[in-house]
Amino acid sequence: MDTRTRILEAARRAFREKGYAATRLEDLAGELGLTKGALYHHFPSKRALLEALLEASQARAWEALQGEGPLEGRLLRYALAYREGVEPLGALATAQGGRGGEEEAWRVAQEAMRREMARLEAFFEDRHPGRGRSLAALFSSLVHGAYMLERHLGGQEAEGLLEEWVGVFVRGLPKEEG
Repeated sequence: MDTRTRILEAARRAFREKGYAATRLEDLAGELGLTKGALYHHFPSKRALLEALLEASQARAWEALQGEGPLEGRLLRYALAYREGVEPLGALATAQGGRGGEEEAWRVAQEAMRREMARLEAFFEDRHPGRGRSLAALFSSLVHGAYMLERHLGGQEAEGLLEEWVGVFVRGLPKEEG
């Protein structure tokens, strides 16, 4: 694994476990056995690192959505690929305390979410004219909701929830029994 990828993986873990504000680039460099200069060679700031993580996550998710196969499978692959990166809502949640740099993280994550919502809206609008915005919001909510339930409630497995929820999203609710 090259140095840039190692830095991204360590940052992904740190942002997920500690949050954006508590993650220090000096600590990441030390954890990876790098000098600060080596880390800054690849990422000139923590903001640049967050932006790279968000972009990589969205690229993997979008690639899954554009792949082959039925819509339900592609949507599920998108939702699961999204997990591999830093979820923009997770970054936003850690950026609400007002400490140094958190407002910046909030803006970066919010902009990434806006871009992704626009892409999803266009994707769904092409398939269901007049409903793209609503479908994008609903789909995004179920993806984020599954990860938030798993992370904050416990006893919930996001992958299992997403398998069921994406099926309902695409096929609708089954008919009531009785």
